[in-house]
Formats: sequence, C-alpha cells, structure tokens
Amino acid sequence: MPNLYFYAGSTNPELYELQNELIDPERKIEKVMEEFCDFESSVIVDVGAGSGFHSHMYASTASMVYAVEPDSGMLKQLISRQARDFRSNFCVVKGFAEDLPFKSDLADIVHARLAYFFGPPMKYTESCEEGIVEVKRVLKTDGYFFNIQNNYSSGQYAEFLELSYGRDLKNLQKEISDYFVSRGFLERVVRTEWRANNRGEIEKALTLEFPIEKVGQIMKAFSGNEFSHDFSIFVFRKRISGENG
Repeated sequence: MPNLYFYAGSTNPELYELQNELIDPERKIEKVMEEFCDFESSVIVDVGAGSGFHSHMYASTASMVYAVEPDSGMLKQLISRQARDFRSNFCVVKGFAEDLPFKSDLADIVHARLAYFFGPPMKYTESCEEGIVEVKRVLKTDGYFFNIQNNYSSGQYAEFLELSYGRDLKNLQKEISDYFVSRGFLERVVRTEWRANNRGEIEKALTLEFPIEKVGQIMKAFSGNEFSHDFSIFVFRKRISGENG
C-alpha cells in the first residue's frame, strides 16, 4: 500500500519552489552525501522526487537520473521543469517506492528526501519496510541509499513542530533513529537553515509546513530572515551480504 500523505506543495508549485530555494541554501546536505560517494557520472534514482528540484540539479553531473514520483501534481511539476530546462539524462517516472519499475543492480545512488521512508508506522504513515527492500534490490553492490528526513529533536524547526502540535517529539526521533540503525543505516545529523531575502518569504513558505493558524506564532519565535532546520541523513551502503558498511 502506498505510503502517501497529501502535501500542499503538490497544488502550489510557485510556493513549493520558493520553499525549496529557502531550505539549505549552502547545500550542506549534498556536502555530507558527497563524503560517502561521488554523484558525478553516477546513475541516481530519486524516490519521491517531488518537483525535481534536487534530482534535476543532480543531472548536471550524473550519468543518468530517474525521478520517481506517484503524485499527479508533483509529476506535472517534474514534467514542467524538464520542459523549461531539458536534460537528456533526466527521466521522469511515475511509480511507487514499494514497486520501483527498474531492473536490479541499476543505481549507484538512491536518494529520498522527506518522502515515503519515514520509519516505523506512525499516525499518518505506514512502515517503509517494503520500500527499503526495493531500494536494496535496485542498488548496485557498494551503492548508497541516502534517506533524508526531518530531525525532531534539535533545531528551531523541531521547536516549531512542538509548538504547533503541542507535544515533545524527542522520543519520536529516537524511535525513528532506532528503526533505521537496526536495519543497517548510519545516521548523520546536519544543521541547515531556512534563509530568505525577507520575512515575508518565510511566512509564505511556512504555510506549506504548519497549520495556518500557527504560522503567526512561529514567526514570533525567531528574529531575522533565517532559522535552523536539522535533518537526519540515514545512510545505507549495499554489500553483497546486504549489510551496511
């Protein structure tokens, strides 16, 4: 069963693009991933590619990038991006993480960012176990899977989540971390920022993430045109035995 939930960025491409531009402008996440392997000349599968903001960027140096997305609104954004800036090594694919439409041992890198691989069953999402099995199948031996998720225990973004939903999320983060570590993943926590030209841009983008009635309260919780957002990068390397190395 698809591990999906509705995301407002699917129907608001302009605001979704702004949000992607605001988050991690220094590309700290990419720098961490590149400590493990080289994206250049690689075959990359991006699972839950969204609008293709990141995967289309990777196509500037990769050998081939497959952007996999099940949501019709996001697929339209992917196709539109490719039409605006065509890249012959960038392929839009409609598909689901549990049934990736690729042969085995295809990819040097599988990338997922805030998509499907959320961890154990939670209130709005199911376990991502089936998708992990598929990723392992599609990866080449010594290939890497980078699963990038919000970190709920540190950074101002995590504080805003607690403010919005009225509960401490540190135990949730431990549960998620334990889930992936027990399955052979390493975890790297990266502090990034939301950074904008003005506070108005941040306020607009926050409406994609938080209840509209909470956005004003969140805006009062920080000053200036930026705040911290910590991510957990869960890293899996495929060995012949299937173990992480």
